[in-house]
Amino acid sequence: MSAGGRSPQGSVKGSRPPTPSGSQVGSSVKPLGYDPAKPRALTAAELIGKRVDLPAEAYNIEGKKETRFTARPGYNTEGQNILMGLNIFPVTSYSNQDIYQYDVTVTPNPRDSHPLVKKVWNNKTVTEYLNTKGGRWLCDGHKLAWSSKKIERNEARISVNLDELKQKAAEQHKDIVKRVERNSVYELHIRQTKVIRLSYMKAYLAGQIAWDSHVLECMNFFDHCMRQYPSEQWVTIKRNFYDPSFTMHKLADDLVINQGVYLAPRLSDSITRGGTGLAINVDRCQTAFWPEDSLDRLALRLITSQSDVWAGWTDGKLFSSLKPKERVVNGQTMYIPTETFLFLRRMTKLKFVVNHRGKLGEPKIYTVKKVMFDPKYKTGGATAFQVTFPKKMPDGKIVETTILDHYRQAWNIRLQFPHLPIIETTRGGLYPMELCNTIPDQRYTLKLNAQQTSDMIRFAATKPPKRREDIMEGVTHLKWAEDPCLQAFGIKIDRNMAVSQAKLLRNPEITFGNQKVNPGVSGRWDLRGKKFLEANAVALTSWSFICCGEDGRACHQNELENFARRFSDTYRNHGGKVAKPALAKTLGYGDGDYGKICAKAYEITREHFKVSPQIIFFVLPTKNQLVYERIKRSMDCRFNIVSQCLAGNQVKKAQAQYMSNVAMKVNSKLGGVTCKIQGPTPTKAPFWDGPTMIVGLDVSHGPAGSVNAPSLAALTMSMDKHATRYAAACQTNDKRTEIVQEWSMATMFPKLLHSWIATHKAVPKHIYFIRDGVSEGQFNDVLETEVGFMEKYFRDANKPVPMLTVIIATKRHHVRFFPKPIDKATGDRNGNPLPGTLVERDVTHPKHYDFYLCSHVAIQGTARPVHYQVIRDDAKVPVNHLQKMIYQQCYQYCRSTTPVSLHPAVYYSHLVSNRARAHESALNPDQRIAMYTKKGFPVGTPILHDYDDLFENKERPPKLIEMNNAANPKQVIQFINETMWFV
Repeated sequence: MSAGGRSPQGSVKGSRPPTPSGSQVGSSVKPLGYDPAKPRALTAAELIGKRVDLPAEAYNIEGKKETRFTARPGYNTEGQNILMGLNIFPVTSYSNQDIYQYDVTVTPNPRDSHPLVKKVWNNKTVTEYLNTKGGRWLCDGHKLAWSSKKIERNEARISVNLDELKQKAAEQHKDIVKRVERNSVYELHIRQTKVIRLSYMKAYLAGQIAWDSHVLECMNFFDHCMRQYPSEQWVTIKRNFYDPSFTMHKLADDLVINQGVYLAPRLSDSITRGGTGLAINVDRCQTAFWPEDSLDRLALRLITSQSDVWAGWTDGKLFSSLKPKERVVNGQTMYIPTETFLFLRRMTKLKFVVNHRGKLGEPKIYTVKKVMFDPKYKTGGATAFQVTFPKKMPDGKIVETTILDHYRQAWNIRLQFPHLPIIETTRGGLYPMELCNTIPDQRYTLKLNAQQTSDMIRFAATKPPKRREDIMEGVTHLKWAEDPCLQAFGIKIDRNMAVSQAKLLRNPEITFGNQKVNPGVSGRWDLRGKKFLEANAVALTSWSFICCGEDGRACHQNELENFARRFSDTYRNHGGKVAKPALAKTLGYGDGDYGKICAKAYEITREHFKVSPQIIFFVLPTKNQLVYERIKRSMDCRFNIVSQCLAGNQVKKAQAQYMSNVAMKVNSKLGGVTCKIQGPTPTKAPFWDGPTMIVGLDVSHGPAGSVNAPSLAALTMSMDKHATRYAAACQTNDKRTEIVQEWSMATMFPKLLHSWIATHKAVPKHIYFIRDGVSEGQFNDVLETEVGFMEKYFRDANKPVPMLTVIIATKRHHVRFFPKPIDKATGDRNGNPLPGTLVERDVTHPKHYDFYLCSHVAIQGTARPVHYQVIRDDAKVPVNHLQKMIYQQCYQYCRSTTPVSLHPAVYYSHLVSNRARAHESALNPDQRIAMYTKKGFPVGTPILHDYDDLFENKERPPKLIEMNNAANPKQVIQFINETMWFV
């Protein structure tokens, strides 16, 4: 039985363990059961799940009670029947022959080197031996191999001599000979351990057996069989395959981008209609790579691409900007790295070879540990002039020698750029940048800057006809009909996209304050002549527009006053309540940093109106994340009032559409509602009768390259019966942890629940819990930890536990919809599906309750549908009702005149988790101001290693600053915590 005494709707395998009762709300965290400093070894399912889309029950951990997931109760019966193409390619048949699985061991291999295993396996001696045994052999390059033939005595030991490498090496470089001589003979041990029959997988898909290790082994083999042939020809990165011969494109002049083929097997409900239940998901993919170049040129381009100011600097000025800066703090001289230098940290883990006359022909690959910085070198920096090492001279003496002198003495090389920092490798080597050359096909794993992101979107965002063409080109390159591995095991794949029996859901009518709108299948409407459904509860009597900077870069005083006046008129026209005109004031940077500018803005607004401000607008000269976060931190956490940042160039234009868009956000922040979907009556909610709550939860993680930045959890909760208004709470979570921990949930859910109960004068009877961004392997954790906390809180508070409908929403997939070309009944003019397109077959699991829904109009590129998976449904909500609710509520997003792609509850939680960065207490953003700009003008993105020392000897990250300054009135604090401050 589920919590609260309700039995979930038809379910799949296992049962949910009961939650202990009697504990106190906010009690201490349960022990983990393992040392968090030592990562838990991944299970077989977790390893295979990195390449294959496995069902949730595949991740049940042995020894734990299995979780029961909701089974599919049926299919939609209300939508219009349509046909929809999918980038899914059905497996039409496969052989039922026995497949023999072998364990593979190479000795000696103390470091468990994968490249060594591959080198030994592909050796001529091994290849000739396996050919004598017949059949087709596959190897995962680590521990497993498969064959259609069984070897005698179930095992074989093969001695492999790599002496041929020594002969090659002798012709190239003497150092290689030394390394090969260390150990050139290895033993390959092949031992047959299991017999795989693909019929197990068919039985699972047909519902005849439960998921077990045999089915997992079938999926693992199938994946490797499909990947083996393309991986022998192309560069492989997880599920993506890149042809090195494809043309590379520049990405903001410092990176390159390559287009590849995404390839992943998946389970399909085609088994219910006579198919095999297996399919291949093929898509186009783009990845940023480091270019092949010397590290000195790469470093300079990396810096100049980050800022327009830096782009105009000469090489000499760039070299100078990398040198440490001297600062005196409390009478003590300190040497600190510059911001340009800190960008070079992005080269950490980059692999390179050293090219000079002493190293020619040596294929040794080195890895960047760091770009050297040490305060002992003072303002000169860790350059070839100053960095030394103990060098053994011909007479046996040890002499401290600079890098510069070493290359001149040993190789007669005069370095051209001795002022650049030295590269230190993971093995302790020290090399000048100009002698290091990157190797090809290295993926760029860090966050792209604005220009790189823009270039990536421009390259990747192609319309559906072009994307379909690219996918079919990828299928052609895969050559399934010629694949020797697929042929050997009798696997045949249809080269045509699957065409699914889909549904087109009916769009809702949208109700504004003075009229109704039916957008039809266009998915668009506008605000002209429309009044917001609900205006701000309290008329604006104390508000201001603050221009930051007197130099006119943001705007001039007359432009500011014009915008303030016209915005007031626009807001009134949309039904907003404005009792007094806004104050328009310009504050110069002489007032200090942005924290002080916020304080000054608050004071002058309060003095002008003789009452505390309700909202303050800040006009900024440029888009800058640090400036934005500094303003939001001050206004949210110090003054506890909502604020709105405006782009200076838009204020100068003062266009009506821009002002209407801002008015939607402002109205929501002030407690108003933009619109709602039409219910049976004007006052009755369309989807439920009793007290019902929608909860959205999302977690954002630190930027790529930031190892210790805490994850941030965000929880949103609908506050009215129509689910148009949401309140939100945010809190830090354990670093790089997707599941929200109990201590974090305890700071968010209870306070929002108390506000909800106070508003509705009732306890919710039903909660829709919509979770964003978790994989199938984490479904158990969502139910046990996050949902379990909510149930426990109700019990501990002596309140009835509501029914729960738990839905996972994700966009991290490669399924795309392709309507029939020039079919207005199923697609728009760009070839994207119409809003409301629902797919429940061919790409879904045969037993689980999941579906794909495209609820939005794609602005550019090919629309990405959302994959919704219902993993628990105590209320047994009818299929038609649930899908209609999710789709139609996408039309209630408060700051858009189109339906959004994701349910608003999780869309808002995503906004909150990103906005919560401004509430972090770890570092004052003013400490991250660039060295080359005026105080108050931070540039670029936050330094990647701000949090490196934050977690030392600490179990948890510090909590966020609360929007609860005791110096402010209680009603002010309550208002911001219950309104939509985050939009």
